[in-house]
Amino acid sequence: MLIKFPYNTEIISRIREIPGRKWVPDEKGWDIPDRYLHRAAEAVDSYYPSVAETIRIYASRLAPKQAAVEELSSALTPDTLSTEIGIEALTKVKAKLDLNHNLFPYQELGVAFLDTVPNRGAIIADAPGLGKTIETLAWLSLYPKRSTIVIVPASVKRNWARETEKWIPGRSVQVIMSGKDKVDISTDVTIINYDLLWKLKEDLIQIQPDIVVFDECTYLKERKAKRTKAAILLGKTAKFVIGLSGTPIINRPIEFFNMLNLIEPKQFTSWFKFGLRYCNGEHNGYGWQFNGTSNTKELQSLIQPYIIRRRKEDVLTELPSKRREVLYIEMPGNIRADYIAAETDLMSTVRIVQNNQEDTANDVHNNALAKLGILRHLVGLAKAEVAQDYIKNFIQDGEKLLVFGHHHDVLDLLEEFLKKEEIGYERVDGTTATKLRQPAVDSFQTDKSKMVFLTSTAMGMGVTLTAASNALFVERQWSPATEEQMEDRIHRIGQEKGVIIWYMQLESTIDEKMATLVDNKRELLSTLLDKNERTSSNSIMQELLADLSR
Repeated sequence: MLIKFPYNTEIISRIREIPGRKWVPDEKGWDIPDRYLHRAAEAVDSYYPSVAETIRIYASRLAPKQAAVEELSSALTPDTLSTEIGIEALTKVKAKLDLNHNLFPYQELGVAFLDTVPNRGAIIADAPGLGKTIETLAWLSLYPKRSTIVIVPASVKRNWARETEKWIPGRSVQVIMSGKDKVDISTDVTIINYDLLWKLKEDLIQIQPDIVVFDECTYLKERKAKRTKAAILLGKTAKFVIGLSGTPIINRPIEFFNMLNLIEPKQFTSWFKFGLRYCNGEHNGYGWQFNGTSNTKELQSLIQPYIIRRRKEDVLTELPSKRREVLYIEMPGNIRADYIAAETDLMSTVRIVQNNQEDTANDVHNNALAKLGILRHLVGLAKAEVAQDYIKNFIQDGEKLLVFGHHHDVLDLLEEFLKKEEIGYERVDGTTATKLRQPAVDSFQTDKSKMVFLTSTAMGMGVTLTAASNALFVERQWSPATEEQMEDRIHRIGQEKGVIIWYMQLESTIDEKMATLVDNKRELLSTLLDKNERTSSNSIMQELLADLSR
Protein backbone atom coordinates (compact mmCIF):
# COMPACT_ATOMS: atom_id res chain seq x y z
CA MET A 1 0.00 0.00 0.00
CA LEU A 2 1.25 3.48 -0.87
CA ILE A 3 0.88 5.96 1.99
CA LYS A 4 1.43 9.71 1.80
CA PHE A 5 1.77 12.36 4.51
CA PRO A 6 3.35 15.82 4.86
CA TYR A 7 7.07 15.85 5.52
CA ASN A 8 7.78 14.86 9.13
CA THR A 9 11.21 13.68 10.28
CA GLU A 10 9.86 11.67 13.23
CA ILE A 11 7.39 9.75 11.06
CA ILE A 12 10.00 9.15 8.38
CA SER A 13 12.41 7.80 10.98
CA ARG A 14 9.81 5.26 12.15
CA ILE A 15 8.77 4.34 8.60
CA ARG A 16 12.39 3.54 7.76
CA GLU A 17 12.38 0.90 10.51
CA ILE A 18 9.69 -1.10 8.64
CA PRO A 19 11.13 -4.08 6.69
CA GLY A 20 10.70 -3.79 2.94
CA ARG A 21 9.44 -0.20 2.93
CA LYS A 22 10.33 1.79 -0.20
CA TRP A 23 10.21 5.45 -1.08
CA VAL A 24 8.48 6.02 -4.44
CA PRO A 25 9.79 9.34 -5.79
CA ASP A 26 7.24 9.71 -8.59
CA GLU A 27 4.35 9.28 -6.16
CA LYS A 28 6.07 11.08 -3.27
CA GLY A 29 4.93 8.37 -0.92
CA TRP A 30 6.03 5.22 0.91
CA ASP A 31 5.17 1.75 -0.37
CA ILE A 32 4.59 -0.47 2.69
CA PRO A 33 4.32 -4.30 2.60
CA ASP A 34 0.78 -5.36 3.48
CA ARG A 35 1.85 -7.34 6.53
CA TYR A 36 3.45 -4.24 8.11
CA LEU A 37 0.63 -1.75 7.54
CA HIS A 38 -0.21 -1.78 11.26
CA ARG A 39 3.27 -0.39 11.97
CA ALA A 40 2.80 2.33 9.38
CA ALA A 41 -0.54 3.25 10.99
CA GLU A 42 1.14 3.53 14.39
CA ALA A 43 3.90 5.70 12.91
CA VAL A 44 1.52 8.34 11.52
CA ASP A 45 -1.26 8.12 14.12
CA SER A 46 -0.01 10.86 16.45
CA TYR A 47 0.17 13.46 13.69
CA TYR A 48 -2.31 12.30 11.06
CA PRO A 49 -4.99 10.09 12.65
CA SER A 50 -7.20 10.17 9.55
CA VAL A 51 -4.37 8.72 7.45
CA ALA A 52 -3.80 6.07 10.12
CA GLU A 53 -7.49 5.14 10.10
CA THR A 54 -7.49 4.75 6.31
CA ILE A 55 -4.48 2.43 6.58
CA ARG A 56 -6.18 0.34 9.29
CA ILE A 57 -9.39 -0.03 7.28
CA TYR A 58 -7.42 -1.25 4.25
CA ALA A 59 -5.33 -3.60 6.42
CA SER A 60 -8.43 -5.06 8.07
CA ARG A 61 -9.73 -6.19 4.69
CA LEU A 62 -6.49 -8.04 4.04
CA ALA A 63 -6.08 -9.39 7.54
CA PRO A 64 -7.95 -12.75 7.30
CA LYS A 65 -6.13 -14.00 4.20
CA GLN A 66 -2.82 -12.53 5.34
CA ALA A 67 -3.16 -14.28 8.70
CA ALA A 68 -3.94 -17.59 7.01
CA VAL A 69 -0.92 -17.32 4.70
CA GLU A 70 1.42 -16.42 7.53
CA GLU A 71 0.30 -19.38 9.64
CA LEU A 72 0.38 -21.85 6.76
CA SER A 73 3.84 -20.72 5.68
CA SER A 74 5.30 -21.02 9.18
CA ALA A 75 3.54 -24.27 10.16
CA LEU A 76 5.64 -27.40 9.73
CA THR A 77 2.74 -29.88 9.78
CA PRO A 78 -1.05 -29.64 10.12
CA ASP A 79 -0.68 -30.50 13.82
CA THR A 80 1.15 -27.23 14.40
CA LEU A 81 -1.71 -25.07 13.10
CA SER A 82 -3.15 -23.19 16.06
CA THR A 83 -5.69 -20.69 14.70
CA GLU A 84 -9.15 -21.24 13.32
CA ILE A 85 -8.35 -19.37 10.11
CA GLY A 86 -5.34 -21.59 9.30
CA ILE A 87 -7.22 -24.79 10.06
CA GLU A 88 -10.16 -23.61 7.94
CA ALA A 89 -7.90 -22.87 4.95
CA LEU A 90 -6.42 -26.38 5.14
CA THR A 91 -9.84 -28.01 5.58
CA LYS A 92 -11.21 -26.27 2.47
CA VAL A 93 -8.32 -27.47 0.32
CA LYS A 94 -8.53 -31.05 1.60
CA ALA A 95 -12.22 -31.08 0.70
CA LYS A 96 -11.40 -30.00 -2.88
CA LEU A 97 -8.56 -32.49 -3.44
CA ASP A 98 -9.56 -35.52 -5.49
CA LEU A 99 -6.43 -37.56 -6.24
CA ASN A 100 -5.76 -41.18 -7.13
CA HIS A 101 -2.91 -41.27 -4.60
CA ASN A 102 -2.59 -40.14 -1.02
CA LEU A 103 -0.60 -37.14 0.14
CA PHE A 104 1.26 -36.92 3.40
CA PRO A 105 -0.42 -34.41 5.76
CA TYR A 106 2.49 -31.95 5.47
CA GLN A 107 2.05 -32.07 1.67
CA GLU A 108 -1.63 -31.18 2.07
CA LEU A 109 -0.45 -28.21 4.10
CA GLY A 110 1.85 -27.19 1.22
CA VAL A 111 -1.06 -27.35 -1.23
CA ALA A 112 -3.18 -25.21 1.13
CA PHE A 113 -0.35 -22.65 1.29
CA LEU A 114 -0.19 -22.42 -2.51
CA ASP A 115 -3.95 -22.04 -2.66
CA THR A 116 -4.03 -19.23 -0.10
CA VAL A 117 -1.15 -16.92 -1.04
CA PRO A 118 -2.50 -13.52 -2.19
CA ASN A 119 0.60 -12.76 -4.28
CA ARG A 120 1.19 -13.77 -7.87
CA GLY A 121 3.27 -16.72 -6.78
CA ALA A 122 5.15 -18.58 -4.07
CA ILE A 123 8.24 -20.70 -3.40
CA ILE A 124 8.17 -24.26 -2.05
CA ALA A 125 11.55 -24.80 -0.46
CA ASP A 126 11.03 -28.18 1.19
CA ALA A 127 14.16 -30.30 1.59
CA PRO A 128 14.98 -32.86 -1.13
CA GLY A 129 12.80 -35.94 -0.93
CA LEU A 130 9.76 -34.33 0.68
CA GLY A 131 7.81 -34.03 -2.56
CA LYS A 132 7.85 -30.48 -3.93
CA THR A 133 6.83 -31.83 -7.34
CA ILE A 134 3.89 -33.73 -5.86
CA GLU A 135 2.68 -30.71 -3.88
CA THR A 136 2.75 -28.62 -7.04
CA LEU A 137 0.87 -31.21 -9.09
CA ALA A 138 -1.69 -31.71 -6.33
CA TRP A 139 -2.37 -27.96 -6.36
CA LEU A 140 -2.63 -28.02 -10.18
CA SER A 141 -5.26 -30.74 -9.84
CA LEU A 142 -7.55 -28.13 -8.29
CA TYR A 143 -7.47 -26.07 -11.49
CA PRO A 144 -7.95 -28.37 -14.50
CA LYS A 145 -8.49 -25.60 -17.04
CA ARG A 146 -5.31 -23.65 -16.36
CA SER A 147 -2.52 -24.00 -18.94
CA THR A 148 0.86 -24.69 -17.36
CA ILE A 149 4.50 -24.50 -18.41
CA VAL A 150 7.01 -26.38 -16.24
CA ILE A 151 10.65 -25.31 -16.63
CA VAL A 152 13.15 -27.81 -15.26
CA PRO A 153 16.77 -29.00 -15.42
CA ALA A 154 17.20 -31.31 -18.42
CA SER A 155 17.83 -34.34 -16.20
CA VAL A 156 14.33 -34.28 -14.65
CA LYS A 157 12.12 -33.67 -17.69
CA ARG A 158 11.12 -37.30 -17.93
CA ASN A 159 10.53 -37.52 -14.19
CA TRP A 160 8.15 -34.54 -14.34
CA ALA A 161 6.27 -36.13 -17.24
CA ARG A 162 5.88 -39.39 -15.31
CA GLU A 163 4.72 -37.65 -12.14
CA THR A 164 2.29 -35.46 -14.07
CA GLU A 165 0.71 -38.50 -15.71
CA LYS A 166 0.51 -40.19 -12.30
CA TRP A 167 -0.98 -37.35 -10.24
CA ILE A 168 -3.12 -35.52 -12.81
CA PRO A 169 -3.73 -38.22 -15.44
CA GLY A 170 -6.37 -36.32 -17.38
CA ARG A 171 -3.99 -33.59 -18.58
CA SER A 172 -2.30 -33.61 -21.95
CA VAL A 173 1.48 -33.37 -21.58
CA GLN A 174 4.16 -32.28 -24.04
CA VAL A 175 7.87 -32.70 -23.29
CA ILE A 176 10.04 -30.41 -25.42
CA MET A 177 13.11 -32.45 -26.35
CA SER A 178 15.00 -30.06 -28.66
CA GLY A 179 14.96 -26.54 -30.02
CA LYS A 180 13.48 -27.92 -33.24
CA ASP A 181 10.33 -29.23 -31.57
CA LYS A 182 7.06 -27.54 -32.43
CA VAL A 183 5.26 -26.20 -29.37
CA ASP A 184 1.64 -27.32 -29.20
CA ILE A 185 -0.18 -24.36 -27.64
CA SER A 186 -3.24 -26.51 -26.93
CA THR A 187 -1.35 -28.81 -24.53
CA ASP A 188 -2.36 -28.58 -20.87
CA VAL A 189 1.15 -29.07 -19.45
CA THR A 190 4.30 -28.21 -21.39
CA ILE A 191 7.62 -29.36 -19.92
CA ILE A 192 10.87 -27.79 -21.12
CA ASN A 193 14.40 -27.51 -19.75
CA TYR A 194 16.11 -24.21 -19.00
CA ASP A 195 18.69 -24.48 -21.76
CA LEU A 196 16.00 -24.67 -24.47
CA LEU A 197 13.90 -21.89 -23.03
CA TRP A 198 15.47 -18.94 -24.84
CA LYS A 199 15.27 -20.71 -28.21
CA LEU A 200 11.51 -21.26 -27.96
CA LYS A 201 10.42 -18.34 -25.78
CA GLU A 202 8.27 -16.73 -28.48
CA ASP A 203 6.40 -19.98 -29.14
CA LEU A 204 5.94 -20.55 -25.40
CA ILE A 205 4.56 -17.06 -24.90
CA GLN A 206 1.89 -17.93 -27.46
CA ILE A 207 0.55 -20.47 -24.97
CA GLN A 208 -0.38 -17.54 -22.71
CA PRO A 209 0.20 -19.75 -19.66
CA ASP A 210 -1.88 -19.34 -16.55
CA ILE A 211 0.86 -20.94 -14.45
CA VAL A 212 4.64 -21.21 -14.84
CA VAL A 213 6.60 -23.55 -12.56
CA PHE A 214 10.35 -23.09 -12.12
CA ASP A 215 11.89 -26.29 -10.75
CA GLU A 216 15.28 -25.67 -9.10
CA CYS A 217 14.62 -21.95 -9.43
CA THR A 218 18.20 -21.07 -8.46
CA TYR A 219 18.89 -21.74 -12.16
CA LEU A 220 17.67 -18.15 -12.54
CA LYS A 221 20.44 -16.68 -10.38
CA GLU A 222 22.54 -15.36 -13.29
CA ARG A 223 20.51 -12.31 -14.27
CA LYS A 224 22.39 -11.72 -17.54
CA ALA A 225 22.08 -15.29 -18.82
CA LYS A 226 19.83 -15.94 -21.84
CA ARG A 227 17.80 -18.53 -19.99
CA THR A 228 17.19 -16.16 -17.07
CA LYS A 229 16.01 -13.37 -19.35
CA ALA A 230 13.73 -15.75 -21.23
CA ALA A 231 12.41 -17.24 -17.97
CA ILE A 232 11.59 -13.84 -16.51
CA LEU A 233 9.88 -12.78 -19.71
CA LEU A 234 7.77 -15.94 -19.70
CA GLY A 235 7.08 -15.72 -15.97
CA LYS A 236 5.74 -12.19 -16.31
CA THR A 237 3.14 -13.38 -18.82
CA ALA A 238 1.69 -15.88 -16.32
CA LYS A 239 -1.00 -15.23 -13.75
CA PHE A 240 0.80 -17.33 -11.14
CA VAL A 241 4.38 -18.57 -10.75
CA ILE A 242 5.80 -21.26 -8.49
CA GLY A 243 9.46 -21.66 -7.62
CA LEU A 244 10.80 -24.97 -6.30
CA SER A 245 14.14 -25.32 -4.55
CA GLY A 246 15.71 -27.35 -1.77
CA THR A 247 18.30 -24.62 -1.13
CA PRO A 248 17.71 -22.54 2.03
CA ILE A 249 17.01 -19.03 0.79
CA ILE A 250 18.61 -17.39 3.82
CA ASN A 251 21.93 -19.10 3.03
CA ARG A 252 22.08 -17.75 -0.54
CA PRO A 253 19.56 -14.91 -0.84
CA ILE A 254 20.95 -13.36 -4.05
CA GLU A 255 20.20 -16.59 -5.94
CA PHE A 256 16.50 -16.08 -5.24
CA PHE A 257 16.11 -12.42 -6.14
CA ASN A 258 14.86 -13.04 -9.68
CA MET A 259 12.28 -15.53 -8.38
CA LEU A 260 11.15 -13.12 -5.67
CA ASN A 261 10.89 -10.37 -8.27
CA LEU A 262 8.55 -12.57 -10.35
CA ILE A 263 6.41 -13.35 -7.32
CA GLU A 264 6.16 -9.83 -5.94
CA PRO A 265 7.69 -7.25 -8.29
CA LYS A 266 6.39 -4.31 -6.24
CA GLN A 267 8.27 -5.51 -3.18
CA PHE A 268 11.46 -6.85 -4.77
CA THR A 269 12.24 -4.25 -7.40
CA SER A 270 16.00 -3.74 -7.39
CA TRP A 271 18.62 -6.48 -7.63
CA PHE A 272 21.29 -4.00 -6.55
CA LYS A 273 19.43 -2.71 -3.47
CA PHE A 274 18.47 -6.25 -2.48
CA GLY A 275 22.12 -7.29 -2.75
CA LEU A 276 23.33 -4.36 -0.70
CA ARG A 277 20.90 -4.90 2.15
CA TYR A 278 20.52 -8.66 2.36
CA CYS A 279 23.61 -10.12 0.66
CA ASN A 280 26.42 -8.26 2.44
CA GLY A 281 27.17 -6.26 -0.69
CA GLU A 282 30.74 -5.07 -1.06
CA HIS A 283 32.85 -3.56 -3.81
CA ASN A 284 36.09 -5.45 -4.47
CA GLY A 285 37.65 -2.75 -6.63
CA TYR A 286 36.33 -4.25 -9.86
CA GLY A 287 32.64 -4.58 -9.17
CA TRP A 288 29.98 -5.33 -6.60
CA GLN A 289 29.87 -8.74 -4.93
CA PHE A 290 26.72 -10.10 -3.26
CA ASN A 291 27.91 -13.49 -2.04
CA GLY A 292 27.05 -13.23 1.65
CA THR A 293 24.11 -12.58 3.94
CA SER A 294 23.10 -9.58 6.04
CA ASN A 295 20.01 -8.35 7.89
CA THR A 296 18.82 -11.96 7.93
CA LYS A 297 16.05 -11.52 10.51
CA GLU A 298 14.53 -8.73 8.45
CA LEU A 299 14.79 -10.82 5.29
CA GLN A 300 13.18 -13.82 6.99
CA SER A 301 10.29 -11.66 8.08
CA LEU A 302 9.96 -10.10 4.64
CA ILE A 303 9.84 -13.37 2.67
CA GLN A 304 7.62 -15.34 5.07
CA PRO A 305 4.39 -14.78 3.10
CA TYR A 306 6.04 -16.06 -0.08
CA ILE A 307 7.79 -19.24 0.98
CA ILE A 308 7.16 -22.54 2.77
CA ARG A 309 9.99 -24.77 3.91
CA ARG A 310 10.10 -28.04 5.85
CA ARG A 311 13.04 -30.35 6.48
CA LYS A 312 12.91 -34.10 6.92
CA GLU A 313 13.27 -33.91 10.69
CA ASP A 314 10.29 -31.51 10.85
CA VAL A 315 7.90 -34.08 9.36
CA LEU A 316 9.56 -37.27 10.57
CA THR A 317 6.44 -38.57 12.31
CA GLU A 318 4.56 -38.54 8.99
CA LEU A 319 7.22 -40.37 6.97
CA PRO A 320 7.67 -44.15 6.72
CA SER A 321 10.96 -45.45 8.11
CA LYS A 322 12.09 -46.26 4.56
CA ARG A 323 10.66 -45.61 1.14
CA ARG A 324 11.91 -46.09 -2.40
CA GLU A 325 11.63 -43.50 -5.17
CA VAL A 326 12.44 -43.79 -8.88
CA LEU A 327 14.15 -40.96 -10.76
CA TYR A 328 13.22 -41.31 -14.44
CA ILE A 329 15.90 -39.91 -16.73
CA GLU A 330 16.82 -39.84 -20.42
CA MET A 331 19.90 -40.97 -22.28
CA PRO A 332 22.52 -38.18 -22.66
CA GLY A 333 23.12 -37.39 -26.31
CA ASN A 334 26.85 -38.12 -26.25
CA ILE A 335 26.28 -41.77 -25.27
CA ARG A 336 23.13 -42.49 -27.28
CA ALA A 337 24.91 -43.62 -30.47
CA ASP A 338 27.17 -46.10 -28.61
CA TYR A 339 24.18 -47.46 -26.71
CA ILE A 340 22.08 -47.98 -29.84
CA ALA A 341 24.96 -49.80 -31.54
CA ALA A 342 25.52 -52.07 -28.53
CA GLU A 343 21.79 -52.77 -28.17
CA THR A 344 21.53 -53.68 -31.88
CA ASP A 345 24.50 -56.03 -31.49
CA LEU A 346 22.93 -57.69 -28.44
CA MET A 347 19.59 -58.19 -30.16
CA SER A 348 21.32 -59.84 -33.11
CA THR A 349 22.98 -62.26 -30.72
CA VAL A 350 19.69 -62.91 -28.92
CA ARG A 351 18.09 -63.89 -32.21
CA ILE A 352 20.98 -66.31 -32.83
CA VAL A 353 20.38 -67.82 -29.38
CA GLN A 354 16.77 -68.47 -30.34
CA ASN A 355 17.69 -70.38 -33.52
CA ASN A 356 20.94 -72.04 -32.51
CA GLN A 357 21.71 -75.74 -32.38
CA GLU A 358 22.53 -77.41 -29.07
CA ASP A 359 26.21 -77.95 -29.85
CA THR A 360 26.98 -74.21 -29.97
CA ALA A 361 24.08 -72.87 -27.88
CA ASN A 362 26.10 -72.42 -24.69
CA ASP A 363 28.83 -70.42 -26.41
CA VAL A 364 26.30 -68.12 -28.10
CA HIS A 365 24.36 -67.77 -24.88
CA ASN A 366 27.49 -66.77 -22.94
CA ASN A 367 28.29 -64.29 -25.69
CA ALA A 368 24.84 -62.75 -25.24
CA LEU A 369 25.41 -62.44 -21.48
CA ALA A 370 28.73 -60.68 -22.13
CA LYS A 371 27.05 -58.22 -24.52
CA LEU A 372 24.33 -57.66 -21.95
CA GLY A 373 27.08 -56.66 -19.54
CA ILE A 374 28.45 -54.17 -22.09
CA LEU A 375 25.01 -52.62 -22.44
CA ARG A 376 24.63 -52.37 -18.67
CA HIS A 377 28.04 -50.69 -18.49
CA LEU A 378 26.99 -48.02 -21.02
CA VAL A 379 23.83 -47.40 -19.00
CA GLY A 380 25.99 -46.85 -15.92
CA LEU A 381 28.20 -44.32 -17.72
CA ALA A 382 25.12 -42.48 -18.98
CA LYS A 383 23.56 -42.33 -15.53
CA ALA A 384 26.83 -41.13 -13.97
CA GLU A 385 26.56 -37.93 -16.03
CA VAL A 386 22.98 -37.24 -15.00
CA ALA A 387 23.66 -38.18 -11.38
CA GLN A 388 25.86 -35.15 -10.94
CA ASP A 389 22.90 -32.75 -10.90
CA TYR A 390 21.08 -34.89 -8.36
CA ILE A 391 24.10 -35.06 -6.07
CA LYS A 392 24.42 -31.27 -6.06
CA ASN A 393 20.74 -30.84 -5.30
CA PHE A 394 20.92 -33.17 -2.31
CA ILE A 395 23.98 -31.75 -0.62
CA GLN A 396 23.12 -28.07 -1.12
CA ASP A 397 20.63 -28.51 1.71
CA GLY A 398 23.31 -29.88 4.01
CA GLU A 399 22.10 -33.48 3.60
CA LYS A 400 24.77 -36.17 3.36
CA LEU A 401 24.33 -38.72 0.58
CA LEU A 402 25.31 -42.35 0.01
CA VAL A 403 25.99 -43.02 -3.70
CA PHE A 404 26.13 -46.56 -5.09
CA GLY A 405 27.78 -47.54 -8.36
CA HIS A 406 28.95 -50.86 -9.78
CA HIS A 407 31.60 -50.32 -12.46
CA HIS A 408 34.89 -48.76 -11.44
CA ASP A 409 34.95 -46.22 -14.25
CA VAL A 410 31.42 -45.12 -13.29
CA LEU A 411 32.69 -44.51 -9.76
CA ASP A 412 35.72 -42.76 -11.26
CA LEU A 413 33.48 -40.35 -13.20
CA LEU A 414 31.54 -39.52 -10.07
CA GLU A 415 34.75 -39.04 -8.08
CA GLU A 416 36.14 -36.66 -10.72
CA PHE A 417 32.92 -34.64 -10.47
CA LEU A 418 33.15 -34.45 -6.66
CA LYS A 419 36.76 -33.26 -6.87
CA LYS A 420 35.92 -30.66 -9.50
CA GLU A 421 33.03 -29.29 -7.44
CA GLU A 422 35.15 -29.42 -4.26
CA ILE A 423 32.58 -31.61 -2.52
CA GLY A 424 33.99 -33.51 0.44
CA TYR A 425 33.67 -37.29 0.03
CA GLU A 426 34.93 -40.74 0.93
CA ARG A 427 35.21 -43.65 -1.49
CA VAL A 428 35.28 -47.35 -0.71
CA ASP A 429 35.11 -50.04 -3.41
CA GLY A 430 36.53 -53.48 -4.11
CA THR A 431 40.05 -52.10 -4.57
CA THR A 432 40.11 -50.31 -1.20
CA ALA A 433 42.43 -51.98 1.31
CA THR A 434 40.58 -53.53 4.26
CA LYS A 435 42.51 -51.43 6.79
CA LEU A 436 41.38 -48.21 5.06
CA ARG A 437 37.66 -48.98 4.97
CA GLN A 438 36.66 -48.33 8.57
CA PRO A 439 38.59 -45.02 8.76
CA ALA A 440 36.66 -43.89 5.66
CA VAL A 441 33.37 -44.87 7.31
CA ASP A 442 34.31 -43.07 10.54
CA SER A 443 35.29 -39.95 8.61
CA PHE A 444 31.95 -39.85 6.78
CA GLN A 445 30.04 -40.40 10.01
CA THR A 446 31.78 -37.66 12.00
CA ASP A 447 33.27 -35.12 9.57
CA LYS A 448 30.68 -32.51 8.56
CA SER A 449 32.68 -31.62 5.46
CA LYS A 450 32.40 -35.16 4.04
CA MET A 451 29.04 -34.95 2.26
CA VAL A 452 29.15 -37.97 -0.08
CA PHE A 453 30.09 -41.60 0.48
CA LEU A 454 30.85 -43.20 -2.88
CA THR A 455 30.78 -46.98 -2.84
CA SER A 456 29.67 -50.27 -4.40
CA THR A 457 28.73 -53.73 -3.14
CA ALA A 458 32.11 -53.77 -1.38
CA MET A 459 30.66 -52.52 1.92
CA GLY A 460 30.14 -55.31 4.42
CA MET A 461 26.80 -56.10 6.04
CA GLY A 462 27.77 -54.62 9.42
CA VAL A 463 28.77 -51.19 8.11
CA THR A 464 26.83 -48.21 9.50
CA LEU A 465 26.50 -45.02 7.45
CA THR A 466 23.58 -43.40 9.26
CA ALA A 467 25.03 -39.89 8.89
CA ALA A 468 23.14 -40.02 5.58
CA SER A 469 19.42 -40.66 5.26
CA ASN A 470 19.36 -40.56 1.45
CA ALA A 471 20.95 -43.17 -0.82
CA LEU A 472 21.27 -42.81 -4.59
CA PHE A 473 21.63 -45.97 -6.69
CA VAL A 474 23.31 -44.83 -9.89
CA GLU A 475 23.61 -48.46 -11.01
CA ARG A 476 21.30 -51.30 -10.05
CA GLN A 477 22.24 -54.78 -8.94
CA TRP A 478 20.86 -58.01 -10.42
CA SER A 479 19.67 -59.22 -7.03
CA PRO A 480 17.02 -57.50 -4.88
CA ALA A 481 18.59 -59.06 -1.79
CA THR A 482 21.93 -57.42 -2.63
CA GLU A 483 20.22 -54.05 -3.08
CA GLU A 484 18.46 -54.36 0.26
CA GLN A 485 21.75 -55.14 1.99
CA MET A 486 23.16 -51.97 0.42
CA GLU A 487 20.10 -49.96 1.49
CA ASP A 488 20.57 -51.16 5.05
CA ARG A 489 23.83 -49.24 5.39
CA ILE A 490 21.66 -46.22 6.28
CA HIS A 491 18.42 -47.97 7.33
CA ARG A 492 19.54 -49.40 10.65
CA ILE A 493 19.68 -48.69 14.38
CA GLY A 494 20.97 -45.16 14.94
CA GLN A 495 19.11 -43.64 12.01
CA GLU A 496 17.16 -40.60 13.25
CA LYS A 497 15.52 -39.56 9.99
CA GLY A 498 13.20 -41.17 7.48
CA VAL A 499 15.27 -43.01 4.88
CA ILE A 500 14.71 -42.43 1.15
CA ILE A 501 16.30 -44.76 -1.41
CA TRP A 502 16.55 -43.20 -4.86
CA TYR A 503 16.88 -45.46 -7.91
CA MET A 504 17.89 -43.81 -11.18
CA GLN A 505 16.14 -45.38 -14.18
CA LEU A 506 17.11 -44.71 -17.79
CA GLU A 507 13.94 -44.70 -19.85
CA SER A 508 13.52 -46.87 -22.97
CA THR A 509 16.71 -48.85 -22.33
CA ILE A 510 17.80 -52.19 -20.91
CA ASP A 511 17.88 -50.41 -17.55
CA GLU A 512 14.09 -50.11 -17.54
CA LYS A 513 13.62 -53.84 -18.20
CA MET A 514 16.20 -54.77 -15.59
CA ALA A 515 14.52 -52.55 -12.97
CA THR A 516 11.13 -54.10 -13.66
CA LEU A 517 12.47 -57.63 -13.21
CA VAL A 518 14.38 -56.82 -10.01
CA ASP A 519 11.46 -54.90 -8.47
CA ASN A 520 8.97 -57.64 -9.38
CA LYS A 521 11.28 -60.22 -7.83
CA ARG A 522 11.58 -58.10 -4.68
CA GLU A 523 7.80 -57.84 -4.40
CA LEU A 524 7.42 -61.57 -4.91
CA LEU A 525 10.03 -62.43 -2.30
CA SER A 526 8.46 -60.10 0.26
CA THR A 527 5.26 -62.16 0.12
CA LEU A 528 6.93 -65.52 0.65
CA LEU A 529 6.72 -67.17 4.04
CA ASP A 530 10.23 -68.51 3.71
CA LYS A 531 12.30 -65.48 4.63
CA ASN A 532 15.48 -67.26 3.55
CA GLU A 533 14.35 -67.35 -0.08
CA ARG A 534 16.88 -65.64 -2.32
CA THR A 535 17.13 -64.78 -5.99
CA SER A 536 20.46 -65.23 -7.74
CA SER A 537 21.88 -62.57 -10.03
CA ASN A 538 22.20 -65.17 -12.76
CA SER A 539 18.48 -66.04 -12.67
CA ILE A 540 17.45 -62.44 -13.31
CA MET A 541 20.00 -62.10 -16.11
CA GLN A 542 18.55 -65.25 -17.70
CA GLU A 543 15.02 -63.86 -17.38
CA LEU A 544 16.10 -60.60 -18.99
CA LEU A 545 17.62 -62.41 -21.96
CA ALA A 546 14.46 -64.51 -22.26
CA ASP A 547 12.38 -61.33 -22.20
CA LEU A 548 14.49 -59.76 -24.94
CA SER A 549 14.08 -62.84 -27.12
CA ARG A 550 10.28 -62.65 -27.11
